[in-house]
Amino acid sequence: MISIVYAIIALSLLILVHEFGHFLFARLTKVKVLTFSLGFGKQLLHYKKGETEYAISAVPLGGYVKLLGESPDEEVNEEEKDRSFSNKPSFQRFLIVFAGPFLISSLQL
Repeated sequence: MISIVYAIIALSLLILVHEFGHFLFARLTKVKVLTFSLGFGKQLLHYKKGETEYAISAVPLGGYVKLLGESPDEEVNEEEKDRSFSNKPSFQRFLIVFAGPFLISSLQL
């Protein structure tokens, strides 16, 4: 039973590093980060600092970073278009997407 707990903790740490990669490069390229969540499903804990909501959610087998304008059908205010993921140059979008797996692969385990 304790092995399962250790596995969930290890997986959660890997997910945290992966999602932090997306978060970091989004911030570096001036994309507005709406949510940073460890886990998915119902939020158990959450708080907002600045413009970003940070959350720990019920299912610890995943996570996500929600960016302004990441969905093609999302409407973005005219004054925030320059902070929208979809309006960034393709190289910057690539960096944001690639950063999660890159941070995981750069860990020395």
